[in-house]
Amino acid sequence: MKLLLHPFRRISDRLSISGEDQKLLIRFLWVCSFIAILLLIAALLAWLFEQKGNQGNTIKSFWDGIWWAIVSIATVGYGDKYPVTFQGRLVGIILIIVGYSSLSFFTGLVASLFVEDRLKGAKGLKTIRTHNHIVICGWNNTAEFFLKALLEKQVSDIDICIVTNATPDFFERLESRYPTLSLKYVRGEVTQEETIKRASIETSAQVIILADEQLDHSLADDHSIIVANAVHYLTKKDKITVQLLNQENRSLLQRLGIQNIIIWDDIGGYILANNITDNNYLAVFCQLAQDKQNHLQTQKIPSDFIGKSFGDLSDYYYRECGYLLLGLLTKEPELELSSIFTEDISGIDQFIQYALTKSQMKIPEEKSNIRWKPDKDIQLKKNDYAILMI
Repeated sequence: MKLLLHPFRRISDRLSISGEDQKLLIRFLWVCSFIAILLLIAALLAWLFEQKGNQGNTIKSFWDGIWWAIVSIATVGYGDKYPVTFQGRLVGIILIIVGYSSLSFFTGLVASLFVEDRLKGAKGLKTIRTHNHIVICGWNNTAEFFLKALLEKQVSDIDICIVTNATPDFFERLESRYPTLSLKYVRGEVTQEETIKRASIETSAQVIILADEQLDHSLADDHSIIVANAVHYLTKKDKITVQLLNQENRSLLQRLGIQNIIIWDDIGGYILANNITDNNYLAVFCQLAQDKQNHLQTQKIPSDFIGKSFGDLSDYYYRECGYLLLGLLTKEPELELSSIFTEDISGIDQFIQYALTKSQMKIPEEKSNIRWKPDKDIQLKKNDYAILMI
């Protein structure tokens, strides 16, 4: 028995299927194999018994036997091929009784697989199989307003995976409140690598780590930093956004290379300060954030404009697209391992120079890589991004 199960287990292991899913898959493959063997044996016996028959509708070849066996087990009954000998009809009786029972079991098994898959998805126990999706680790009021904003902006073509240790009822309530959003769920502790892997972090477009509302204010940031430390090994750091409560913890994330950090008190303080000098600042800021059409966006500068001036790019965007070029965002180029481990010695030199430079750099807490309204004659570089009002 173990020898017979071995190939099935190898298939499930190769597909990274474990637990109850592996048992269901093995059972499914067993039933499929049994039906296939039953059809082959019935077709072979019918051909052996019927090949010497004289009637035109009898089974003259092994292919005729296969056709008759499939038609019989499916209870279609075309009648174009049928046995005429006693032995052949006896084979047909056994095939119909055993085959119909097996086919009924097969149909029920397939239905149970779909039901089980649906139930696991509803309970958040299913591994998410998707790409370019948004993963939200944790839950608080920010996540609620985030989904509302997506709903208002009519962003419904992006899969959103919510990873939290909530109950299935919580997922059902969310699904009923946001029926037009493509929501998926992973239930478990977000600090565990096994849980976040089920959310397919590796293939996600963005990962948002929120402060846990169930923890004390002093412990929420520690929890978020632990999650960020686990996530940053699975995806690019520029895809990770972390919500913190305390400004003092920003440097802990920056040491991991994570720069997308949101601290609501910090942002709110600057907004209020700007609103003092311009009483309309708050209204403009809120309108820009909530507007469904006009919003800020960064785009990679077209290769044709590398080496040209900021003014040339500004004229191009306004003339061809109707966009306003507000500034430039400069990203530090990442050094790929493929460019290091080559036969070219310059690749190793480049890596050493890069490592030494990074070791001498301080954490850029206050340094901004964004330039608003730069000089029109400034030369555009390969790692510059355009900040546009579209």
